[in-house]
Amino acid sequence: MSNYYPDAAQQAYPPEHPLNKCKGFVFDVDGVLVRGEEIIPRSPEAIERLRRGGKKVIFISNNSTKSREEYIAKFTRIGIPVTADDLVLSTYATARYVANEKPGAKVYMVGAPGLKRELELAGLELVDDPLVAEYAVVGSAFNGKGQITPENGERITGALRALYHAGAKFVATNPDRIFPAKDGVIPGTGAVIGALSYMVDRQPDAIIGKPSPYIVKIALSRLGLSGSECAIVGDMDTDMLAGQGMDMTTIFVRSGAMSEEKLRSLGVSPSFVFNSVIDILELKSKGAKEQ
Repeated sequence: MSNYYPDAAQQAYPPEHPLNKCKGFVFDVDGVLVRGEEIIPRSPEAIERLRRGGKKVIFISNNSTKSREEYIAKFTRIGIPVTADDLVLSTYATARYVANEKPGAKVYMVGAPGLKRELELAGLELVDDPLVAEYAVVGSAFNGKGQITPENGERITGALRALYHAGAKFVATNPDRIFPAKDGVIPGTGAVIGALSYMVDRQPDAIIGKPSPYIVKIALSRLGLSGSECAIVGDMDTDMLAGQGMDMTTIFVRSGAMSEEKLRSLGVSPSFVFNSVIDILELKSKGAKEQ
C-alpha cells in the first residue's frame, strides 16, 4: 500500500510535496463525504486512514438544517466515529455568535428544527412575535426536495417584519446559493438571504458559515493548529474561499454541487483538485491536478 497517505511512518508524498506540511484536515460534509444520505464511495476509509496516519481531522458544514446531535447520528450511520467536538456546524456557530454577542437574546428564526435546537442549547429565547425580536436568524427554509416548508413560508414574512418593523439584527447561518441533494442541487440559505435583503434593502449584519473566518477559526482552535498547517477539503467556492482567507491549503473535490468549471469562472483557484476524497490519499491519482 505504498501509494497511500501514511500508515504508521509511511510517507505518501515526496518530501517537498505541499500536502506533507498539513497536520490537520478540515472536511466539508455534504458533497464531500455524503450526498444526501448516500455515502460517497470510500469516504469513511479516507477519514480512517488520515486518522491512523496521525493527522488531525475535523468536520465543518454550512448545512443549516441539522444540530450536532443529528450529525452525530448521521456520521454513525455512514461509519465515521465523531464526537460533538469534531463537528463545527453553521447551526452551532450561529447560535454561539448570537449568544456571545447578547446572552439570552430574543430571536425570530427561519429554518429547520436543527437550527432551533442549537439556538435553544445556547440559551437564546425563541419568539413567535417578530415585533419583539432582537435578532432575525435565517437558515434554510427548504426541505430535502427543495420545497419551502409551510412553516417557513410564514416565517419568511415574519423575518421581514422583524427586520423592517422591529429593526432586528440580521444574522444568516451561511451564504450558500445551492445545496447538493441526492437527485441534484436544491436552493440553499442564500435564496432566503437574497429575498430578505432585496425586500429590506439591507445585507445581513453577519453571515456565520463559510467563507466567514468566524466558523473556520472555531475549527482551527479545536485542532490546535494554524491555518498554514491545515488543508480544507470541499466542493464549493465557499470552502475554497474560507481556506484561502485563513492561509490553508485548499482541496476541491468534484463529487459535490459545484463543477470545477463553475469554480474557476468565479475566479477561485484551489491548491489541488481531486475527483473524490479517497483520491487525496493516492500519490498519483488520475483525477488530481496540482495548481
